[in-house]
Amino acid sequence: MTIRELIEEQRRRMGPGKPVERFAAAMLIPAVLAERLAGLADRQVGQLLLDEVWPGLSPLAPESTICLHAADRLRGQMKQSPTCPKCDSEMIRHIGIDEPDFLKCALLNCGLRIQET
Repeated sequence: MTIRELIEEQRRRMGPGKPVERFAAAMLIPAVLAERLAGLADRQVGQLLLDEVWPGLSPLAPESTICLHAADRLRGQMKQSPTCPKCDSEMIRHIGIDEPDFLKCALLNCGLRIQET
């Protein structure tokens, strides 16, 4: 099971349902997730902050600024992002967690994704 799948599974089990499932979400899954997170590089943890934590924060709250700062610091100096060869928009650099690093077009309608080498 990937790290992102563990996160989704924990979220799913935290909802209303059987107490046994909520217990698993509260005790067992976090232990597995913590073990898997320990094996990630700082830049991967920074990407997870951007992908999984930051979207749930209010942009007006100080936690949002702190989260973005921590993610940027953990991800380190990023190379200049190229433009999309398909639509000429900006490409957004993503650090791979359970997959290789990739570039994704910022234009949602384009959807181009290029694996980095």
